[in-house]
Amino acid sequence: MTKSSTAIPITAPVARLARELESISGQGLGDRKFIQSAEPALRRLLAGEDFLPDEAKRPSAKSYARHLLHADPEDRFCLAAMVWAPGQGTPIHDHDGTWGMIGMIQGSLEVVNFFSDGAESASGELALRSEPPHVPRADSSGCVCGCADIHSVNNPFGETAISLHIYARELERCHVFEPISEKDGRYMVREKTLTYTDKPSS
Repeated sequence: MTKSSTAIPITAPVARLARELESISGQGLGDRKFIQSAEPALRRLLAGEDFLPDEAKRPSAKSYARHLLHADPEDRFCLAAMVWAPGQGTPIHDHDGTWGMIGMIQGSLEVVNFFSDGAESASGELALRSEPPHVPRADSSGCVCGCADIHSVNNPFGETAISLHIYARELERCHVFEPISEKDGRYMVREKTLTYTDKPSS
């Protein structure tokens, strides 16, 4: 995917957030510390006026929508808006070894974190255990949340949700964990290519 060609033209507040993230990334922090350091800047953006371009609010009938807002030319971070109609969500997935943060712009989402025993079998199976879900909500102190390396995100509510995602680099692929036996917590692991809404799959 060509990063610069997929981004939606951004508003001044989103451009300001990108500049703040550039400054943070210049400190040479690791992925996790970079994301933690980005939280105050994300909260400032969420507390402001409507800042999301109309193109980034478009839903998708096929799945939740992924809209690229900004990809750092040096691949130090990425900003994406996601639109979740009621009932839409992700499979259990990871971020391909990178960290991420969610900021709620509209509505609520249900995030479930999963943890592995660290031992993937030769057949590609993995044991996972889940934590109770947490629900980040727009216009609340809980509007921002981080995710474990393996997690799922869903909108089981009656309102379309819109979220802003910060990643420590642009994600082009991830691993998806498909249940073999949910009773035993066993999952099959496969790789998935990620694309943005209205862009052709590779």
